[in-house]
Amino acid sequence: MSNSASAKQAAEAALDKGDYSLCIKIIDPLLLSYSAATSIGAQLRLLKVTAHMGKGDEQKAIDICQMLSNNKDATIRQQAKQLLSILDAPSLPRPSNWSVKIPKIEMDPSLKSSFRQTKRQKEKVNHPPTGPTKNLEFGFSIITILIISLITFLLSGCVDISTNLSVTGSDRLKISLDIDSISDKSIPWQVEFADNLAKEHSILKNQTKGNKQHFEAPTIRIEEGNELLKQIASVASKTSGFKINKPEIITTNRNWIIGTRQNLKIYFDLRDLPKIPGLKLNLIMHDISNKNKFKTKPQEPTLKKGLTFLNLEIGQINQLEVSYWKWNLISVGIILIISLTLISIFLQTFRLKMGFGFPELPP
Repeated sequence: MSNSASAKQAAEAALDKGDYSLCIKIIDPLLLSYSAATSIGAQLRLLKVTAHMGKGDEQKAIDICQMLSNNKDATIRQQAKQLLSILDAPSLPRPSNWSVKIPKIEMDPSLKSSFRQTKRQKEKVNHPPTGPTKNLEFGFSIITILIISLITFLLSGCVDISTNLSVTGSDRLKISLDIDSISDKSIPWQVEFADNLAKEHSILKNQTKGNKQHFEAPTIRIEEGNELLKQIASVASKTSGFKINKPEIITTNRNWIIGTRQNLKIYFDLRDLPKIPGLKLNLIMHDISNKNKFKTKPQEPTLKKGLTFLNLEIGQINQLEVSYWKWNLISVGIILIISLTLISIFLQTFRLKMGFGFPELPP
């Protein structure tokens, strides 16, 4: 690349940056070597015209344009005439309302000194780095929802929930549910629980009296009892907002004709339920009054008025196991009749052998 071409590029770069004086300083030495009749000389002079217009030296720009308007190159002549028409155009006066004049305000010396002191004090404050703002984590949202649900439950009052189980046969049981609040009326949680249970078309019948709710189901099979307990746990979980695992009943039976030896195991998994002050959960077993027959974890059962009570511990797996007999009354009756008959025959035979026969009439 020639020196003239590199110098022209430097002048164009200065013009693009708005450094008009540097642009003219670069072009002036080149004009001595290239006349206006040459192509590069004409282009350099057009650049100088633009630089003069940027500096406000309109007369110098007009003189150069008038000279280039007679150039033999038609393109140069046309550019020169266009620039000349712009330079010769009359300047229009700017209306006064187009500009905003800001008055100069003199500040009192005492205010200046106090302003400087305040500025220094502000500059001395070192704020701790905070880092970029982050979105809330998913776990934080879950904890917030749980806390809100817990507060709502606590503000509603203390609740005592008892599940009643009554074994009526080898594969039959009866389930009822009692929800008692210490307040004078039913708390919002109780009302919502009853409504949600009704929406599920549960076989539990609501028999509410005042602040005490009683739900009772008819006698059902063990398998149906598991489904009912699952439904109760699901509705309670939906109403409270806490995860409540479904209880499970497992039974094994051995039939001995006269009766059935039944082994009953019940599991209440409350590990996912948070500890809530004032909330009491109980399991009440009917028709089995001997607490020594029970094996429970982690709490020990208590006997009250012929009923076996087990307090369920929140945060633990609660287990109950019991074995008992369910007698077949028909079989027992038949065996009893046969036994009495055999005893009667034996006594009669023994009596005859002892010489005590039936009474005879004299000849």
